[in-house]
Amino acid sequence: MKIVLCHLDSLTSLPALNLVYSEFGDEIGLVLCSRRFGSKHGGFWQQTTASVRRYGLRLTLWLGFDLIAPSIVGSIAGLIALCTGRPPALQTLPRLAASHRSQFVESTNVNDAATLAVVRNYAPDLIIVMNFDQILRPPLIAMPRLGAINVHPSLLPALRGPCPVIWAVGERRSVSGATIHVIEDQTIDAGPILTQVEVPIDPDQTVAEANSVLFAAGAGALRSTIKQFAADQAMGRKQNLATGQYLGFPTRTEMTAFRAAGLRLCRIGHILRLLAGALGLPGWKRQ
Repeated sequence: MKIVLCHLDSLTSLPALNLVYSEFGDEIGLVLCSRRFGSKHGGFWQQTTASVRRYGLRLTLWLGFDLIAPSIVGSIAGLIALCTGRPPALQTLPRLAASHRSQFVESTNVNDAATLAVVRNYAPDLIIVMNFDQILRPPLIAMPRLGAINVHPSLLPALRGPCPVIWAVGERRSVSGATIHVIEDQTIDAGPILTQVEVPIDPDQTVAEANSVLFAAGAGALRSTIKQFAADQAMGRKQNLATGQYLGFPTRTEMTAFRAAGLRLCRIGHILRLLAGALGLPGWKRQ
């Protein structure tokens, strides 16, 4: 099977990304990586200042660290690997793509003519979207033989949108999960559901920990789901969007309320374990 992977590298999704590559590495021939800065949303400082105004300093710093950390540790890990001769347990997206000889394309707009031409030339069977910040449009969605699917870290139709884990932890939900669904059009997180995996959320769990666990649960269900989907593209269960909700990023006021209720964005031990895995240092343990 010829697979296109759409992904935005982040530290907390590295375990899930590496799981996807362990399952499908030889089948992922094309990677579409979102170039976060320099897009229509503006450059680094423009996006940072806008985020601080809307969502507050803490959330902005956390999201920035989660997205920027892989590129930094990936460069350092390369030097460590040269010295030790061993690749890190958690590899970043560019290094995974290179090791599996996947074509790697960075794009601020995956729906533009240049990116569509690359995908058309590859002639994929399937597009897998996971932790991606761009909306696929119909011309791109229609290109794969089987279609496009998304790994979303919530039990859809609950918590549609870009940051469901923050809402699940902030609202003190005891259960969330991961959903693999078909992408039919540009409506966000709304396509037929193929698979759902329920995952309990510990009251003490941080957003970063829950994000790692939920994405890994979805990634772990991909192989069996794709096998069924390849045999029957009509297998999906239609969502009733009226029973769920779409939520964007929480405002500064909402984040203040979440923190007062006990929300924590990250725990240093979890972050250090992820960094150790990404750097190829002792101390990494898959959770």
